Amino acid sequence: MLIAGAITSITVYMRGLGLKTMLIALLAALVAFYFLGSIIVSILDGFDRRNAIMKLSEEGEVIDKTDFDSIDEFVENEVEEESSEDEENDESR
Repeated sequence: MLIAGAITSITVYMRGLGLKTMLIALLAALVAFYFLGSIIVSILDGFDRRNAIMKLSEEGEVIDKTDFDSIDEFVENEVEEESSEDEENDESR
């Protein structure tokens, strides 16, 4: 975000625009990159939560049902399939 602000400031200054225009452009750039960064962080956090839940399911630990509230059905179905496969393996022994 700091680099985007610097690039915006330098570009506006080199074009010879006024101070008010420069500040408006800088504010717009900073707000845009703030929201873009927030969206990217939330997406990456979602991946981390899914990976943590999948890791817990692979280790065979108990998974609380509330953990599935924040993930999509695909991950939930994968965990159910793995548990049914484990039950079938236990029955065959």
